Amino acid sequence: MEEKKHDIFPQFKKDIRKRMLTGLLLILPIYVTFFVVKFLFGFIGGTLSPIIIKLLQFYGIVLPRTPAYEFVTTFLGLILTFVSLYFIGIFAANFVGKAIINYFENLLTKTPIVRTIYSSVKQMIHAIGLPGKQAFKRVVIIDFPKEGTKSIGFVTGTSEHNQRKFLNVFIPTTPNPTTGFLVFTSEEAVIDTNLTVEEAFKTLLSGGVLAPKEITSFFNTKDV
Repeated sequence: MEEKKHDIFPQFKKDIRKRMLTGLLLILPIYVTFFVVKFLFGFIGGTLSPIIIKLLQFYGIVLPRTPAYEFVTTFLGLILTFVSLYFIGIFAANFVGKAIINYFENLLTKTPIVRTIYSSVKQMIHAIGLPGKQAFKRVVIIDFPKEGTKSIGFVTGTSEHNQRKFLNVFIPTTPNPTTGFLVFTSEEAVIDTNLTVEEAFKTLLSGGVLAPKEITSFFNTKDV
């Protein structure tokens, strides 16, 4: 009887760990999403709340200081943000809007320090966000940080030096892929994959826990 109890206890502990891990994997994405949305709401609400309050007061509307007060002002701030972005897009598309934007861009690009920051941010946003643009052209496997150790990389473009062509490969860090390393290497030094950008980022964000099984097949194409 005593031996049977000893057999049950480890199994019980293993079952508890498994259930807790399942619960964590279910709750963690919801938890992170909640705080990201909360941060965005707080940022937009804190920035636009004074404008929203002034507009409401202008029309004779005074909101009581209740728990719903912050939610209402933030929600109206989000709507105002989306409407403003829409009309800014329309304004930027016509002749007058383009002329005004070009004027202010020329001022920024002629200002020391500011021009470097502005140009870099603009190029990055255009590469990632504009339709028809693709910042990450290919997902590859590359030797990094040393030969024989493989890392996921994204081909972002090509460069030339002395008539030699090099690939620009961004190698993100884990679990924060917003930082990383930029290396310039030859076509022969990378292994192409059939992974999508989304699958690659899922692998990076999870620290390899959610890595596709097919990824191991790429290591057989070259000597590791």
